[in-house]
Amino acid sequence: MTKPAQPLSVLSAGSMRHAFPAIIAAFAALNDTPVSLTLGPAGLLRERIEAGEHFDLFASANMAHPRHLAAQGICDHAVCFARNRLCVLARSDLGLTTANFLDIITDPRIKIGTSTPGDDPSGDYAFEVFDLIEAKRPSLGKSLRSRARQLVGGRNSPPTPPDKSAGWPIADGKVDLFLSYYSNARLLKSDPALSVVALPEELSPVIEYGVTVRKGARAEIGQLRDFLLSSDGQRILEQNGFEPA
Repeated sequence: MTKPAQPLSVLSAGSMRHAFPAIIAAFAALNDTPVSLTLGPAGLLRERIEAGEHFDLFASANMAHPRHLAAQGICDHAVCFARNRLCVLARSDLGLTTANFLDIITDPRIKIGTSTPGDDPSGDYAFEVFDLIEAKRPSLGKSLRSRARQLVGGRNSPPTPPDKSAGWPIADGKVDLFLSYYSNARLLKSDPALSVVALPEELSPVIEYGVTVRKGARAEIGQLRDFLLSSDGQRILEQNGFEPA
């Protein structure tokens, strides 16, 4: 009797939670190899890999983490497979727009939410926005860094209840606005209590997602990486709010 193939182990940034299952399903239609998917903050996943956790493919919400692993010889060189953008998810009654973003976010009465820098690239990108604001308005960016409430994506963050959407920090009154990936926030556009607002272009960080494959991994994992970069894989990513690589 033929022994069933071991599943390919994919560790992926949590912001791919809608896209990657669709990619795996489409890949499975072409390849009989099973795939197991683990989602989490990319910085913490990188630490788990460095600590020896088995993986075959790592998909990060930045290029830095897979490049760091490649530099250690753990995996192959990193390739950009998708792009995202940061936007603002806000209480609709704030009247937030791209034009008045800077005035509203720098109002000390406004409660600001982000993910956790270091552990989660989303938090790193949010703090990059604050640095860009600091360059335009000295001292204001530093104030935003100190005021920001790091509510998700950290090693000590409580798990988000499965019945809550990405807008829960606003719905629960913890913050007035949250710096979010567009791929997540777009799913809440129909909620009348929330608004999804683009950042001013000059305050928008470049967000590139990187994928890498473990050294010595089976050939099938290279096929999955190639599918991710193929026109079919890129189409699925676009359908889930990402921009093509």
